[in-house]
Amino acid sequence: MQEMELASLMARVASELRVEASDQFTVRSIVARAVDVVPDADSASLTVRRRRKTFETLSATDDLALRADQMQYTMREGPCVEALEKSEWYRSGEVRSDPRWPVWGPAVGELGVGSLLSINLIAGTQSIGALNMYSRLGGRFADPDEVDLALLYAVHAAHALESARLVTGLEVAVSSRHSIGIAQGILIERYGLTIEQSFNFLRRVSSHTNTKLAEVARQIVETGVIPPRGNGDHKPTAEAEG
Repeated sequence: MQEMELASLMARVASELRVEASDQFTVRSIVARAVDVVPDADSASLTVRRRRKTFETLSATDDLALRADQMQYTMREGPCVEALEKSEWYRSGEVRSDPRWPVWGPAVGELGVGSLLSINLIAGTQSIGALNMYSRLGGRFADPDEVDLALLYAVHAAHALESARLVTGLEVAVSSRHSIGIAQGILIERYGLTIEQSFNFLRRVSSHTNTKLAEVARQIVETGVIPPRGNGDHKPTAEAEG
């Protein structure tokens, strides 16, 4: 691919990945577009690391990619697991006999995976996922230019995913603050509390019921019911919340 063609392609991809700033849309777009951008890729998926060193596939283009990922999580062996843990990228043209994955390789070869390319997605200094590309044929992802293209695409994908997460997080934060403000208004109007006292009440309910403060506020706004602080008392008072 010529340099100008590559630049044009990456510009289109970057634009497409930012059409709608939401986690789900961006993840689906990343894996779907990967198969179009990287010629040798028959399937693609996106892996993220969860708590307690567990992993999850957020999206996959087909069942082959999904099953190949899940076998890695179960066997604790495979390129996307290692890409996330070691912040690298991995390529194999003979997955079935690759000595790096003696358990997972033969097993996923039985599924029909011949070659793979797995790239860690890094935003800034943080690893946020792994982009996995699978081919049913052996000897694929051997062209250095194609690998460079995949690595460049992974950079755009990481930035798009991080931007979507940031926007989603901000939207949730704004919505939460809005609900908390309305709930405080209800408490102030109904019980004559101050702004500080109303917030103290919400915080105490949150602590006693082990419920997020934003969720407590949402319940008050939606139902108009004031939950107890934990001692059975539904009526907050200025003295108690002062």
